[in-house]
Order: sequence, then C-alpha cells, then structure tokens
Amino acid sequence: MIDLKTLWIDILTPKQARLLGSIASELSSMGYRTIVTARDYDYTIGTLQRMGIDFKTVGGYAYDLREKLVIEARRIIELLDYLEDFDAAIAFPNPVAARISFGLGKPFIAFTDSPHSVAPSRLTLPLARAVIASTCIPQHEIRKYIYRNETIVEQFRGVDEVQWLKDYEPDINAIRELELEPFNYIVVRPPEVRASYYTYRDTRGEIAKIVEAAMDMGLRVVYLPRYAQDPIVERFRDRKEFVVPSRSVGVEGPTLAFYATAVVTGGGTLAREAALMGTLGISLFPQQLYVNKCVEEFGFPLKQVESSEEALRLIRDAVRDPEKHKSRSRWLIYSLETPMSALLRVLRELGI
Repeated sequence: MIDLKTLWIDILTPKQARLLGSIASELSSMGYRTIVTARDYDYTIGTLQRMGIDFKTVGGYAYDLREKLVIEARRIIELLDYLEDFDAAIAFPNPVAARISFGLGKPFIAFTDSPHSVAPSRLTLPLARAVIASTCIPQHEIRKYIYRNETIVEQFRGVDEVQWLKDYEPDINAIRELELEPFNYIVVRPPEVRASYYTYRDTRGEIAKIVEAAMDMGLRVVYLPRYAQDPIVERFRDRKEFVVPSRSVGVEGPTLAFYATAVVTGGGTLAREAALMGTLGISLFPQQLYVNKCVEEFGFPLKQVESSEEALRLIRDAVRDPEKHKSRSRWLIYSLETPMSALLRVLRELGI
C-alpha cells in the first residue's frame, strides 16, 4: 500500500490564496494529500472559490491588537479540532501555522517574500524547518531570523507570482462581469495600513489623488479595498466610474490586471502581478522591496514611485499604448523559475 504524504496548507491573504492554492493543486496532481485551510479576510475566500480549491474556512481578522490575539488563540483550537494528522505544514510567516506545527512536532515550511515584515518573521521563521524565497532576497535578510544551522534556506530565480502566471490565459469574460472593457480602466489597491508590519508613511492620500485624477481622465477605477471600512470607498462610492467588486464573489485578479491600462498599489504583489503580464505596475510602498527591484531589473514594466504626480505621468503614458509590453513580458516570464520547483527540492530533502 502506498503511503500518501499529507501536507497542510494554511492561507491568510488573497496573494497567498493564489500562490498556495496553485501549489495545492499541483501537489494533489502529483499524488500528495492536501488539507487547505484559510482565514476569512479581504478577497481570500472569493479567490480560492474562483480557483476551485477545496478548503475549510477557519477564523477571521481583527484590527485591535488584543482582539488579534484572541482570534489567533481561537483559531489554533479550531484548527486542532479540524486537522487530521499531517506530515508537514506549508504557509507564509504565519504564527498560528508555525505554533501548531512546532507543538505537534511536524516540519514547518515557510515561504517568504517580505523580510521587512519583522513581527511575523520573528514569530515564525525560527520555528521553520525550511524557508523558501526568491533569489532576489539576499540570504542574510532571511538568516537573521534563523537560529538553527540545520534550517534549509532554498531559493529560486523568480518571484512568487510566476507560480500562477507562467501558463495563465486571461479570460475576457471575467472583466465583463464588472462591465469593463479592455484598457478602459486602472486597478487600484490601498496600502495594508493595519497590518502589524506596516510602520511606514500612510500613502492613502496619494492613492486618493490617483483615483480622482484617473476618473477625470475618463478611465474607470476598479478599487480593491483591504478592509471593510475604507475612506477612499466612502469618498468616491457615488461616482459611476468607481467600481468596488464584491468580496464574496471575488475577482479574477490576473485577468483584471492583464486588461488594465495600469495597476497601482500601496503594496507590492498586485504591481508585480501586473508587470509580469505586461501591464504597467506602479507601487507606492514607502520602501524599496527586493522583489520589486528584481522584477524591474528582469525587464518587466514595474515602477516604484513616491508621489501621485509621478504615478499619473506613467499612467498617461500607458494610455497611449497599453499593450506596449505584452509580448516581451510573455517571453521574459518563461525564463523565470517557479517557487514550486524550490518546494519540491525541499520536500525531497526532508524525505516527504
């Protein structure tokens, strides 16, 4: 009888849903058993549903620091009640997944693209049996969180977004669900100001200026809020050019990015996703990110900016030829490695 290995995959955010959901599907096709759990936050649940992933929703999200602790404590108990035995856990720097794995004596495999996210990294990476990251991130930025020499640090020449974009085919019907037409809109995502790692300048004022100016230029704006209460939604919700997709339904993010004139974010993932598909990606994250810099150096149309004026200059230029980078980006992405290849190397080394 074949001993099927079981991998528990825990997901917290929409980006993790895309990456780890894709990895779960690939692992299942290779003969692994996967148990996928997810937190009810932002567009995470809608994304997994659109991907057709079989998963269990466990726990939610809180803004207050004390309530965050309470929810995480409850989530540990709920997950322990739900989980079957597993051979290893896979997650991003995720204190709940790390704590359960450590407590049960199971290997914890951590993906990371955010060494600047200090608190989650300090709480999780010391407990990881293996850490997987892009070669864009210097190893010392990862190893500073690791105290055991035997911890595996496995890197791949690419970025996380390559995992779900390398063979992705956009479906124009996904934007028509939102009554959009190709290249008549931009996508905008605010910064994650309530996250524990976010100790930077609040760029929502710059984001609001971009939203208003883009609508005045005749573009529609697809706005993807991170939180239920959002001042930009309150300000622009009555304008017909302002579109906020339903969280329960979710969005087909890669298609949305592919057919956009530009994608603007206060973070990094959405801008990288857009750039890898040949759409202008603009990040207003107040710190240069290793992975953003790397994507730009690979030759994709990703720009890190500090002001709304700089972003709007780039958007006006993109309006003239929104498909300028499409064919080259499609060619470039095939030169990059997926994080899945690094995960398989780790699983082999761990004997899983």
